[in-house]
Amino acid sequence: MTFLAFIVLVGILGYSWIEKWSLLDSVYMIVITIFTVGFEEVHPLSPAGKIFTMFIIVGGVGSAIYAAGKVAEIIVEGEMTGYRRRRNMDKKIREMKDHYIICGFGRVGHQVAQVFESWQVPFIVIDTKKESIDELEAKGVPILIGDATDDTVLMAAGINHAKGLIACSDSDVANVYITLSARQLNSNLNIVARAGLKDTEKKLTMAGANRVISPYFLSGVRMAAMATRPVAIDFLDLVTHGGVADFSLFQITIPTDSPLDGKSVAEADIRNTSGVLVVAIRKSDGSFDLRPKETSKIDANDVLVVLGTQEQFELLQKMVQ
Repeated sequence: MTFLAFIVLVGILGYSWIEKWSLLDSVYMIVITIFTVGFEEVHPLSPAGKIFTMFIIVGGVGSAIYAAGKVAEIIVEGEMTGYRRRRNMDKKIREMKDHYIICGFGRVGHQVAQVFESWQVPFIVIDTKKESIDELEAKGVPILIGDATDDTVLMAAGINHAKGLIACSDSDVANVYITLSARQLNSNLNIVARAGLKDTEKKLTMAGANRVISPYFLSGVRMAAMATRPVAIDFLDLVTHGGVADFSLFQITIPTDSPLDGKSVAEADIRNTSGVLVVAIRKSDGSFDLRPKETSKIDANDVLVVLGTQEQFELLQKMVQ
């Protein structure tokens, strides 16, 4: 490209000096010569001008062809790379199972994605902004550009095989429609929806949301708690966000054929075997045992809330199988 620009500059100056042509005539002559359009010369060429033109043809035409080839190569390679990346991403989306779908990649969606990434939870993002593609594809995060209220888009995101969905659009109306569509497509889906207005919470619950979160309400509660109980909140942050050696809260459901079914906490010996601490038990009827004792019974379909590291939790997973 630099050599081609040099040839153009030399050609313009050469025709102006050898043939005494005007700037416009010189530019016109060099353009029709380099791009070989076959037009006649602007003015009859002198012998010196003909020799000069031959050098321009030899050097300039080759440079123009080379430059055009490089430009075409860049365009084709860029399109092919984008096509291959998109094809691989589509394949990854089709193969995903037990994943989570984040509908809306605004401020809340960004935070949810960051937490999922840190927890290594598989997820896919649905967003209407094409700018989100560059940000997420660079991280290898699957993304679909489209309207999450559209059943076709949700199906493309693998909602039939998904484990949960986060409806965190900036629009309450959109979140209601997303929840309605998602619940219709997958009755077992765990749906967490964002509500900007208090009145929307009831609508989202009626639409099928398992949990409804109001960022403004939670922010107020958290700020009050941080002001009055800062150490306790710092501890909860470390636990819930895995801030120390992956120390965090986990939950696990006891299957019907589990060796722990029917045993007490003491008989299961969870603490000594795995290292996790059982902090709560949600019974199959939805009630909570918030202070499990040694004599507290563990039954099939109970959900244990435990505190420990990732390695300790993996040991517990092996125990309940």
